[in-house]
Amino acid sequence: MKRSNGSPVRFVLPKGRLLQGSLEVLKKAGIELRVPAERRLIESVGNYEVLLARAFDVPVYVEYGIDVGISGSDVVEERGSDVLIPLELPFGKCRLSLAMPAEDTVEPEDMDGYRIATKYPRITRRFFEGLDVEVEILKLHGSIELAPKIGIADAIVDIVETGNTLRANGLVEVEKVMDVSALLLVNRIAQKTKFEEINGLVFAIKEVIRDGF
Repeated sequence: MKRSNGSPVRFVLPKGRLLQGSLEVLKKAGIELRVPAERRLIESVGNYEVLLARAFDVPVYVEYGIDVGISGSDVVEERGSDVLIPLELPFGKCRLSLAMPAEDTVEPEDMDGYRIATKYPRITRRFFEGLDVEVEILKLHGSIELAPKIGIADAIVDIVETGNTLRANGLVEVEKVMDVSALLLVNRIAQKTKFEEINGLVFAIKEVIRDGF
């Protein structure tokens, strides 16, 4: 990636399950970043700056000024942020699914009046509107699987990787809502003001993916 002689290229990376893959794909593309040490907000590495953010905040940072970010497609869809998405990345593969207690399963079309717990109210609402089914959505931020177990929701919409967490809580997948993977995000203004650097980055990552990351 061509380095700018002006302001640094700023990256925002997600804390959690996508962080390691993000660092690895960038390293193979020629950009070796260090994550900020404890209590530091931003880490400078050469002519780059990197900050860590909650996964749900990454698209917002990119929309409002950070040059480049990596985020799950679930978060980008839920946030509806106005960012460029030049690449789907070859990691972070999972799915967003509707799940409910194994003993009470019904088809999504028959869930009129059900209460659905989720971190993804926008996606969930659109999914059920597409079925012409009216549900109540309960937004939670963590331990979504607990909601049906304690009786505050009938079903959940949440990320599923192996399905082990669902099974451990007596839940089964009823229907996949969407496939999920990591995405490269670019700020619309940065794409113009740092055109060579951003395009160089995209090309380098494409090469990494082509070579079988």
